[in-house]
Amino acid sequence: MSTTQVTTWAGADLSQIGPIYPMVGTEFILFLIGLAFWLLFHVIQAKIEKKEFEADEAAARSPERLKRVFEEEAHE
Repeated sequence: MSTTQVTTWAGADLSQIGPIYPMVGTEFILFLIGLAFWLLFHVIQAKIEKKEFEADEAAARSPERLKRVFEEEAHE
């Protein structure tokens, strides 16, 4: 698959060829978009994990659960 008219790179003057890949000049914008998605993922993931942790913590502190744990430890 060829995207340029170049048949060989030997002795080619790259300044005269022009862009050799699509969307030249959008690298920084794509970097910023990727960085934003990466940060957004971590913020959302932290919120999800915090919510799950709080639910687990609340379940562990319920009076019924504490009573059952203490009863199990008393029998051991």
